[in-house]
Amino acid sequence: MVKPFSPMELVARVKAHIQIHRSLKERKKENCLKAGNLEIYPESYKVLKKGSPLELTGREFEILMLFARNPNIAFTRERIFDRVWGMEAVGDMATVTVHINNLRDKIEEDPSNPQLIQTIWGVGYRFHPA
Repeated sequence: MVKPFSPMELVARVKAHIQIHRSLKERKKENCLKAGNLEIYPESYKVLKKGSPLELTGREFEILMLFARNPNIAFTRERIFDRVWGMEAVGDMATVTVHINNLRDKIEEDPSNPQLIQTIWGVGYRFHPA
């Protein structure tokens, strides 16, 4: 501030700076989705399993987010492909199965007996947070 200034202007500027600081501090708190022993941070593309970070690919993270935002809803492979890859994407539906198997290897306690991403025979997959 340039002299001379009024005390009221000084108080107003300090209040404005405090307000800016508070809004920036609040913005740093990211929403967290919890599912079993997983913590999912959508904005930063970060997943923690029992407090340890997991290395997921972009597609694996998008599939996990689709499931976490829609728990206990059955998804066909076609529906997962459309939601994650997009309607314009050209590809084989088997890629969904491969990505889900890779995701299970990373997030499940026992990938051979998955608890979070369940297979619904003849339909597709369902996310069941514990």
